[in-house]
Amino acid sequence: MGEVGRLGVTYTGGSGPESVICKIPTQDPMIRGMLAPARVFEREARFYSEIAPQLPTVPSAHYVAADYANDDYVLVLQDLGHLRVGDQAAGVTAADAAAVMRTVAGMHAHFWQTTELNSFDWLPMANSDGMKIGSEVYKASLPGFMQVFEHAIDADMVPVMEQYGANVHQLLDRIAAMPNTVAHFDFRLDNLFFGNSGDVWMIDFQTCSKGGGAYDVAYFMSQSVSTAVRQANEDSLLHIYHDELIKNGVKNYAFEQFFQDYRVGVLYGWIIPVFAVGSLDVSSERAMTLWTEVVKRAQSAMRDHRVSEFLI
Repeated sequence: MGEVGRLGVTYTGGSGPESVICKIPTQDPMIRGMLAPARVFEREARFYSEIAPQLPTVPSAHYVAADYANDDYVLVLQDLGHLRVGDQAAGVTAADAAAVMRTVAGMHAHFWQTTELNSFDWLPMANSDGMKIGSEVYKASLPGFMQVFEHAIDADMVPVMEQYGANVHQLLDRIAAMPNTVAHFDFRLDNLFFGNSGDVWMIDFQTCSKGGGAYDVAYFMSQSVSTAVRQANEDSLLHIYHDELIKNGVKNYAFEQFFQDYRVGVLYGWIIPVFAVGSLDVSSERAMTLWTEVVKRAQSAMRDHRVSEFLI
């Protein structure tokens, strides 16, 4: 959804970073038009202006240029190139996943049910009209998805895939009804960087929303963690996240409630690989490897957590 480049910088006076990251909206008019109702580019510009300064593991914005009337933006961001970038195709170790759980719990706890959330009037609820355009996009994308990923689709999961489109709205309503915080909503391994001290940095906030943080956890666990690592460590990783919430002051959110919210998130996350086929370069070996692995992981997680119970 964006065009990103690293710029080398020289100075005629004073000093500053030797390199910065520049990000602008996608220049593909079809994708741009499809995304317009969700105002994803405005969200990221405002996130870096208003929210990022409060979070220690989000790159700082050197400058944000925003033309809200014409929905056009330029972000000049801190370069995290010295850190180890996540690779969603390869997956993640249990130790790195634990660090991820602590980091996202810290962000969620910071804004958990706070009055400050109301001041972010540009930050949509998870079930806003702009988010619910996903129902029609999913239905339009599903036939192409089924064709491209026929080799990775499990027969027993086809009924879930076919019913899913009619359930997008009610699943978003469930996520919006969870205890509200700032949710990333694209919390996957390719958007994470790892330091040497257990620190994890987050990027790409175009879809950030008000809603249940459990969705971020579920999306990461079901699609960025290999099935073997997830199944062996899922319970402990979920408890690490929940314990970190409590440590950071979250109250009245029992683990059992979190776990049920997590299951909803595992199901809602299925929308992402189906969406992806719309702009997928099938000639890219990495893209096909990545999304094939994601499809397999997601189906396994949905099966393990019996998410068909949430379909109506």
